[in-house]
Amino acid sequence: MIFADTSFLIALARQSDENHARADELARDPHDKVTTTDMVLSEFVTLMLRKDGSKSAHEAGMKLLQSEIVMICAVHEDLPNALELVRTNQKISMCDAVSAVVMDKLHIKKVLSFDSDFDILGFERIC
Repeated sequence: MIFADTSFLIALARQSDENHARADELARDPHDKVTTTDMVLSEFVTLMLRKDGSKSAHEAGMKLLQSEIVMICAVHEDLPNALELVRTNQKISMCDAVSAVVMDKLHIKKVLSFDSDFDILGFERIC
């Protein structure tokens, strides 16, 4: 499995994004099953809303939900470990921390992301 982060999904959804061509190229490459979390979905839709308005945010969110990407819901037991990552890595967002905890739990080592925070956490960033 490979994990899709918000920065990758934003770049993929927005043709005006500076990383769109690379995200589109990676999305077309055959690779392991892609997974993400409900928190990434939330962050993705929120950013799309701010950048492109509610209609685009809704369409992008629905497209993600209808895709083959496996959506993992973070559970209560994941949150203390995520909060500990936030405490010890001052630049890590809660969303990225939850992603890291879920990735560790599922033994996912690779992440589709333009966000260097995942380098700090020891994952192999594919973008």
